[in-house]
Amino acid sequence: MTQKNRLADLFKKYFDKTATAEERIELMLLISASDSDEELAMLMEDAYQAYVPEQNPFILGKREKMLQQIQAGIVYAEQHEAAIKIRHKNGWLKYAVAASILIFMTVGAYLFTYKQTTGTSNAKIDFTPGGNKAMLTLSNGSKIILTDAKNGKLASQGNIAVTKTHDGEVSYDASASTDPEKGTKPSYNTINTPKGGQYQVLLADGSKVWLNSVSSITFPTSFTGKERHVEITGEVYFEVAKNKTKPFFVKAGNQEVEVLGTHFNINSYNDEPDIKTTLLEGSVKIRQLNNSFSAFLKPGQQAVSKLSGPIQIRDADIEQVIAWKNGLFQINDASIEAIMRQAARWYDVDIEYEGKIPQRQFSGKIKRNVKASEFLQMLTYFNVHSSIEGRKIIVKN
Repeated sequence: MTQKNRLADLFKKYFDKTATAEERIELMLLISASDSDEELAMLMEDAYQAYVPEQNPFILGKREKMLQQIQAGIVYAEQHEAAIKIRHKNGWLKYAVAASILIFMTVGAYLFTYKQTTGTSNAKIDFTPGGNKAMLTLSNGSKIILTDAKNGKLASQGNIAVTKTHDGEVSYDASASTDPEKGTKPSYNTINTPKGGQYQVLLADGSKVWLNSVSSITFPTSFTGKERHVEITGEVYFEVAKNKTKPFFVKAGNQEVEVLGTHFNINSYNDEPDIKTTLLEGSVKIRQLNNSFSAFLKPGQQAVSKLSGPIQIRDADIEQVIAWKNGLFQINDASIEAIMRQAARWYDVDIEYEGKIPQRQFSGKIKRNVKASEFLQMLTYFNVHSSIEGRKIIVKN
């Protein structure tokens, strides 16, 4: 059998869901070795037409877009040298570029959409993705639901105007601010996001803050004195306004981060095993509050801080770390439990496991604005299956 015929045969088996694990690996290797995008596109089209009726108008309207995305995925993977290792009895085989994974995920998304359109999907319950949802708690204890609040001025905190902008950001305008008299306590506000929420804040000093779901930031309405202090929970991305005479401090759990002006991300969820601080630009100093451990980060590095023990420094996958801020789920060698913790926070659901929890590592990428059913469909291409009951996702093995 020629390589072309073998590739066509493997495509058909993949779409029929009769391919063995070894055949799926072989298909990935053949895709990565293909020198002809045109031939690959023709094989994809033939296999796809064999799966659904050609006369279906939905498929006719989607075919070109699908193939364009597949080819774009190949180019992207080649440019970024993305690869996966395939284990074989004869040792490590060559690398299969992650374009093959992107292809499977692209095709899978279209198959799933087709099934929904033709009414063959078994999904009766679905969850919409999260969005801009948050609550603002003012210094006097009053609360404002930012999701429902109209654009414009929300409140005054001393001489600071709190405003909701047209793009949904909360801004603290300190243009008319003057330092209060000595002895005056600063006013603190808190913004917290629920499950399925995210929000952006512009602090009075010009620092920009992005909150992921189930996160919070407590901050003064104006930064007075010689230092700037905020406290967070969950996951927050910062672009701190530079001020060499007034360092910026972020408290997250048992650690504190000191910066002058920089871009960094802190993941400090209570259900995660450690606090991860990732630096994109500038420099930061991290210290643990319950001991004497401290460390400096350079751009591209990540600090991993546990409740006990020294701070660990390692190279960071920046694209993966800030994927949430850019509207993506990006999974790189993650456990199914880590993946489902993200899903639980974003879709506001509980997670249960039926049977033994898969111990494999997974990699993939999908937009965060898709419904939960599409997110779960992606996992089926890694042989991870699930069902939805009420507001609960049950992962089955």
